[in-house]
Amino acid sequence: MTISEIGHAPSTNGDLVNRVQQLRINDTVGATVMRSRGAWLPWVLCGLLAVTWAGVGVRFYKTASSESSREAAGSSASAPRSASGAPAIAPGEVVFNLKGNLIPSLQIAVSPVDVAGEVTDIRFKEGDRVKKGQVLATLRDTRYLNEFNSAKANYDASIQRKLDLLPTAVRDEEKAELKAQWNEAEANRVNAKQELARTIAQRETGSNSPQHVEKAEANWKMAQARVEKLDKTLWLLLAGARKEKIGAADADVAMAKAKMEEAKRMLDNCVIPAPITGTVLTKKADIGSLVSPMSFNVAASLCEIADLTKLEVEVDVPERQIAKVREKLDCVVFTDANESRIYRGYVDRIMPIADDTKNVIKVRVRVILPKGEAPGSFLKPKMSATVTAYNRDFAYQPNDQPWE
Repeated sequence: MTISEIGHAPSTNGDLVNRVQQLRINDTVGATVMRSRGAWLPWVLCGLLAVTWAGVGVRFYKTASSESSREAAGSSASAPRSASGAPAIAPGEVVFNLKGNLIPSLQIAVSPVDVAGEVTDIRFKEGDRVKKGQVLATLRDTRYLNEFNSAKANYDASIQRKLDLLPTAVRDEEKAELKAQWNEAEANRVNAKQELARTIAQRETGSNSPQHVEKAEANWKMAQARVEKLDKTLWLLLAGARKEKIGAADADVAMAKAKMEEAKRMLDNCVIPAPITGTVLTKKADIGSLVSPMSFNVAASLCEIADLTKLEVEVDVPERQIAKVREKLDCVVFTDANESRIYRGYVDRIMPIADDTKNVIKVRVRVILPKGEAPGSFLKPKMSATVTAYNRDFAYQPNDQPWE
């Protein structure tokens, strides 16, 4: 008889058989659970062991790092440092070695001053070395010449108007005429006085009426007033105009003179001289060109002149190195065009503002030309140059051309 048949057959032992069967199933499940727990336990132990070793490794790494940091701090503290806090550089050591470009220390775009017009004459070309004050070009000056002539005529007229108010402007003929009028008036006054005396005498004898006396007395007063008037007229003629009128005339003369001088300045500006001694870099106009100082475009100027005896190299020094740089550092300069051609120089100035796009600060290095080398014969603006700065002060040597 099978177990299934026992389970289905009604028997008094059926309940006992079922219980035994249930006990076997539970034992099987318990054994399975025990086997599963036994499989997990090694892995759990391995994980705990790995975490423990990882903690030990991290602690050891931190201890080693802190010890190395303290050793580095101790070595840094013991190393010599400059006043700015940067590590000190031994005398003669290289401070920086950077590439830059040559630029003129003085470069001017030449254009007419306050005048505009057509260029009628050009007296230069690219590469010419010109002296300060040398004529470079001339402009058509017809308009400015007419304005000067008009202003000069007005100035001359204002001077004559002032002179006409002065006592010296009175002619001798005018004085003689006024004197003759005065003599005539004086004679009439004397005659009127005599006539008045006769009339009064005749009135005392009763040969005339009181009206005759009154008429003679009026004629005498009129003659006397005429003389007094001519006296004052002659005095005013000899004294000249009032001081207020003369002052106004002086102001007119000064204003006319200022206008004439301004017109003369504008006329003179039609001749364009070289503002500095230097070399013509570019020529931007020719005969027939129209030039104007009111143009903000540099290309509209006449030319560009630079002093090639004063060239500089502009280099970009990183911010982390700028504390080591100072003025008057001795430098050596050479160009990519000829690296064997060495020039001396020195740090002239450090720009007061940094370039935040590249985290650099621009430094200008003056280049010293040797005696006998013509400016611009080899070194030219915008050429690439390499600068090596040394931790020592620059000093001129007998073969150097010093900057003035």
